[in-house]
Amino acid sequence: MAASKQSNARGAARGQRTRMKPEERREMIAREGASLVARYGMYGFSMNALADAVGLTVPGLTHYVKDREELCTLIIETCYDKPTDAGFISSVLLENAQIEGTDEFSLPRYLLNMIEENGERVEMYRLFMELQIEAHDEDHPAHGYFRERHAEILQSMLDQPWRLPERYQGDRELLIHLIKTCFMAMDGAQLHSLTSPDESLSDFWAHAEAILFPSPEWDGYR
Repeated sequence: MAASKQSNARGAARGQRTRMKPEERREMIAREGASLVARYGMYGFSMNALADAVGLTVPGLTHYVKDREELCTLIIETCYDKPTDAGFISSVLLENAQIEGTDEFSLPRYLLNMIEENGERVEMYRLFMELQIEAHDEDHPAHGYFRERHAEILQSMLDQPWRLPERYQGDRELLIHLIKTCFMAMDGAQLHSLTSPDESLSDFWAHAEAILFPSPEWDGYR
């Protein structure tokens, strides 16, 4: 009798699943998936566990994400960076880096905006870095995503009308070197901020920023 009551209760619970719009369901899957990845790694949980977490059957879950590769992409795009018409450039952060009275943008200010945003979502960039490290394996479901993402970010950055010191103007290779170095420094700052509680992400970035954009060369370009 007790088993029958439990079975009926589970059946009733399934029947009371909340109906959600597809975009709401995808966001829920991404956030629950991110939580599971943070706890167990990309391969440390079953798709059945994720289906249970979002109130779906496994066939219902695969209507939204067919495999781990699609899940990984959904997590990254929903929880960390959302590709836009400008590639991976955030229109909000870019707008906040616009130099007053011009159509140009400040590269140091844009990167600082990114650091400040990530400082407010520590768990998300921690997860992102863990996925990025795992994805070094060519068999990882996010390997292709990260490989393409790096190239797309670089191109998006090169396409922006930055206001730059004279030696960078017209020298594409030098600008590529600068942008790549900035992102390597940003990854390092984020990693150190996760393991060194005495300094914040902004503190670590300030050390890098002083080297990347020194005075007096970058005065007037911030």
